[in-house]
Amino acid sequence: MAVPGLRREDFPAFDRFTYLNTASAGLVPASVVAPAHEFEAELAQAGTTGMDEDTEVGILEDARHAAAGLLGAGPDCIAIGTSFTEALCQVAWWLRPGKNRNVVSTDGDFPSVTYPWHRIAEDTGCEVRLTGLLDDPAGFGVSKIADQVDSATAAICISHVQYLTGHVLDLAELATLAHDNGALLIVDATQSAGQIPIDVTAAGADVLIAGSYKWLCSTFGAAVCYLQPALLARFRPPLAGWRSTEHPYALDARWLPLASTARRMEYSTMSYSAAIALGRAIRYLGGLSLADVAAHNAELASQLADGLAGLGATLLTPRDPARRAGTVAARFPGRDGEAVAAELTRRGVIVSPRVGSTRFSMHFYNSSDDVERALAGLADVLR
Repeated sequence: MAVPGLRREDFPAFDRFTYLNTASAGLVPASVVAPAHEFEAELAQAGTTGMDEDTEVGILEDARHAAAGLLGAGPDCIAIGTSFTEALCQVAWWLRPGKNRNVVSTDGDFPSVTYPWHRIAEDTGCEVRLTGLLDDPAGFGVSKIADQVDSATAAICISHVQYLTGHVLDLAELATLAHDNGALLIVDATQSAGQIPIDVTAAGADVLIAGSYKWLCSTFGAAVCYLQPALLARFRPPLAGWRSTEHPYALDARWLPLASTARRMEYSTMSYSAAIALGRAIRYLGGLSLADVAAHNAELASQLADGLAGLGATLLTPRDPARRAGTVAARFPGRDGEAVAAELTRRGVIVSPRVGSTRFSMHFYNSSDDVERALAGLADVLR
């Protein structure tokens, strides 16, 4: 099944290899990269003659409005940052839970989701509780996370789609769990935005952050951060700079009011070309139905999971299609899964080694033939 509107020719890499590694970095269409390169070239050759003050102040607006549409949010609630990690650190150090408070995540989550809280714990004595995932992937879910949450929980900070195993968590269930215990729900959507429809308002997330360069199919150097309106009203960013105020080019060294919108997080000059690419990438995805993308990715994941089971693999990813997206991770009894991944990549099937496993990830530009080539290559490697 091909996603309606797909232009496979926008991704010429498939003429050279089979790419099943979007969970590491997505392929970027030329129509996304070209405007960013043109901006950089013009800036390099002509300096500020093509970028006045109004242009610089407004240069993030296309990405902001595109992200708002993608997430079902108002643009005033969207900040454009430099990375997931930078945006989360702003939120985490503002919240800064103290002694006798805790933050809940998982032991299989991406380190950038948990490290800010571990660092804060060094200063404040808060507890970081990591729900078990690695030892029992089959038993992982919201109910298991709930075992770690109580009235002292300041935040559940967790990935919508787990980077390692591909588990998909229900955002509305997580939000209910958090709010029933007086906690915030802070979501890493880096592995979900661009492949799963997200409505942050309906889901009830308090903070949702997504990096640009995976399923959103943009370049490195930008991220989207959503702040729920009531939280935004009281959010005071720990980092502030010339861009943080209502009128950045006032350039007044005296303390001025911060922007009333999420733009107060945007404190510094950044890679504007990355923001340009991000806006274009989200609009490129807007030419596709994310419901179709999600169904397509799930279908390819089922095809791959079935093929892996036939080869004797142990899946870390749920067999239930409703609990996974486009990522499937597996281990192979008696074999080093990371070495298997390295050999597949050497043979032109691009995948990732992750924590003793081989991780495959399929997006809208992949086809059933790509999966079959991966399974055939894997069979050869295992033999």
